[in-house]
Amino acid sequence: MRFELDPRERAGAQLRRLATGLMDETLRRLDDPDLPPAETVHEARKAMKKLRGLLRLVRPAAPDLYRAENRALRDAAAGLAALRDADAALETFDRVLDTAREHADPTASTAAGDRAQVSRTRPQQPMLSEADPAALASLRERLSDWRDEAHQRQGAPQARLADFREQLLAARARAADWCLPGAADDDSSFDQLGPGLKKTYKRGRKAMALAYGDPGVAAFHDWRKRSKYLGYHLRLLRPGWPDLLKAQRVAVKDLSDLLGDDHDLAVLAELLGELRPETATAAERRAEALLRAEMRRQSESLRQRAQGVGQRVFAERPKALRRRIGIYWRQAAAAASTQELP
Repeated sequence: MRFELDPRERAGAQLRRLATGLMDETLRRLDDPDLPPAETVHEARKAMKKLRGLLRLVRPAAPDLYRAENRALRDAAAGLAALRDADAALETFDRVLDTAREHADPTASTAAGDRAQVSRTRPQQPMLSEADPAALASLRERLSDWRDEAHQRQGAPQARLADFREQLLAARARAADWCLPGAADDDSSFDQLGPGLKKTYKRGRKAMALAYGDPGVAAFHDWRKRSKYLGYHLRLLRPGWPDLLKAQRVAVKDLSDLLGDDHDLAVLAELLGELRPETATAAERRAEALLRAEMRRQSESLRQRAQGVGQRVFAERPKALRRRIGIYWRQAAAAASTQELP
C-alpha cells in the first residue's frame, strides 16, 4: 500500500485507513510461510516505524492517542529489535573491512599523472591492511559466537514473531477506532497535520546543532531518529507536490542512512571492548587497534557527509517549512476538487 495521505480525505478517516492498512499488510507478511524470518523481522520493524511516524504527525491534534499507541507499538517492536541487533554487529564488521579495502587504494581510478600528488598529500597512517588476517578472523569469530549465543538467549525467531503478532492484532483492533478529538476528525485541512510536521522538523534541526556542537554517540543517534521521522512525514505529505517533496525526502533518507551507518560503528566499537578476552594475543590487540582507527576514519567521513546533507535538509526555519508545505497541500486539495491528483 502507498504510505501517503490524501488532501481530499478527512483527517481521522486517513489516520484509520493508513494505520489499519499497514497493520493488515504486516500481518499478511507474518503469515507468509515463504518469507525468511530475517526478512519478516525487517519488514515488521519498518512497519512499526512508519506507524509511529504517522502518530507523530497527528500528535498535537491527538496527544493522548499518540502517548498510548506510540508506547504500545514501541514495546511490540522491542522484541524484534533484539533479533536484528544480534546480526547487525557482524554485518557492520564486514562492511568496515570492505570499505577499508576500497580506501586502501585511492589512486585506483586516478590518472597516472596525478598519482604522485595523491601519494604526497595522503597522510601516512597505519592501515587496516597491515593487520594480521588471522587476527582479524579471530575478531570476527568472537562476533559470530556472540551473535549465535544472543540468538539462543532470545529464543527462536518464530516465537518472537508469534508474540509480536499477538500484540499487533490487539493494536489492529484498537486502530479501527482511532480518532482525532472533536471536529478535527472530520477536518481535511492541513491544520491537523502542520503542527506535527513543524515539531518533528524543529527537533531535527535542533538535534543537528547539538550533534555538531558537542559530538557524541547519543547526540548523533538522536539526530538520526528525528531525521527518520521527518522522512516519514514527507512521504505522508508527498501528494501535496509529488516531484518536489520526493526530492526532499530522498535527501532525508540519504541523511538517515549516513547517520545509521555511523551509529552501527559506535555500537560495534562498544561491543568489541566487551568481547575482548584477557588472553587476547598481541596480534589480536593490534588488529583491534587498527580496526578501531579505521572505524574512526569512517565515522569522521560519514559525519562530514551528513553535515553537508543536513545543512540542505534543515536549511529552512520550522515556520517557513510548515507554511510552504501547507501551501502545497491546500493547493493540491483545491485542484483535486476539479481534477485527479498527479
